[in-house]
Amino acid sequence: MNGTLAIWYEPAAQTDPGSFAAEEQTQAEKPNLELHFNLWRDMPSGTNFLDIGLKISRAELLTRIYIYFPVVVRKNQLSDLSEVMKFGQTLNAVFNSVVAVEKQSDVHYTTLSNGMPFVAVHKISIENDIEIDTVEDGLKGPGSTITFTDKMCERLWTEKGVDQYIRFRVKLNGKTRHLFTQEVVAKDKIFVSSSHRLELTELRLNEHRSFPSSIAKNAQSNAFVISRVHYFLIRELGNTLVTQHAPLRKVRRLEANLWAAYLNGAPTVSHDAAEEERLASRMVIYHWREGSPKDPIADFTAFASFQTSAPGLAFYIIALVLLGAVGSSVSAWGLESYGLQTSLIGFLGGIALLWLITWSGLWAWLGARFGDVKRSVIRRLRKLRRAVTDL
Repeated sequence: MNGTLAIWYEPAAQTDPGSFAAEEQTQAEKPNLELHFNLWRDMPSGTNFLDIGLKISRAELLTRIYIYFPVVVRKNQLSDLSEVMKFGQTLNAVFNSVVAVEKQSDVHYTTLSNGMPFVAVHKISIENDIEIDTVEDGLKGPGSTITFTDKMCERLWTEKGVDQYIRFRVKLNGKTRHLFTQEVVAKDKIFVSSSHRLELTELRLNEHRSFPSSIAKNAQSNAFVISRVHYFLIRELGNTLVTQHAPLRKVRRLEANLWAAYLNGAPTVSHDAAEEERLASRMVIYHWREGSPKDPIADFTAFASFQTSAPGLAFYIIALVLLGAVGSSVSAWGLESYGLQTSLIGFLGGIALLWLITWSGLWAWLGARFGDVKRSVIRRLRKLRRAVTDL
């Protein structure tokens, strides 16, 4: 778990990198940024991604935008969310307000809220508008810088008088799978009726001491004025919030009908999004908010831990079978070698083996994986049943 991100920009009209520094600008001369993070996590269903939204004021002051990830990120993990945002009532859900599309072009569309101009939402071509560079960080391993190109940022200048908005998704798979999370599995849960696991989730922004020197320098000297950060952590109902920092602003059930298509990542009719709607209906959204236009922030951290439990009955059955098998084997060996006709040696050997498995953490790990596999299989069976029904 090393979910420390950085974001900064390249100032416009910077002909000589050494002749102009963003730190010499006043806040009034810097672009203003409101950040939206949505971290979706439900591993059995394969739901594990981070959505990032950038709401930018005074975009004419920048020519490039940079976002640093402390792991290697590839283009095939990224996707644009502008199209799905205007599907159904998704705009209302994303901005928590009544928002309507006003006019559209090939590369962006403008919106209204309460009859007034709101934001211009810009489409992102992952292949043409984004560059990804690898950043070495010694023993920590390589990271990545996602860059929104000059041509992309020039499009942010076209709509005057409104804020500019871009939103994209990063699928957290491979080495990014546990970028913001860490699983802690208890070792001593074999003799209770359920197995427990603790998952730590942390998202950090602009924590300069955690960055490579080149990233820290740019992130500090060319920092946005961050007016506000909204961070939404979306988890399945079976995960119980144990600890949190900073304090939550709000907790609520996810509105399944509003978020199903968005969760799918593409405009989808309700019939095809039935599985996403079923998943969304059992999810809870935790909301953190920090900063304001009058009190901007330089960094942001949100930490939460969740506990989940699963019945251990299946593993007790396995344990009984294992205990019996070990007992029989050791008893036969004792009878053959020493003429012992008691199963005491086998019983004690089985207990010792089970204790070793429990102490090592393997038992709890197997229990957690069994729960994940079970829910994944159930989800796949539902999809198969729906496909058969459609034939």
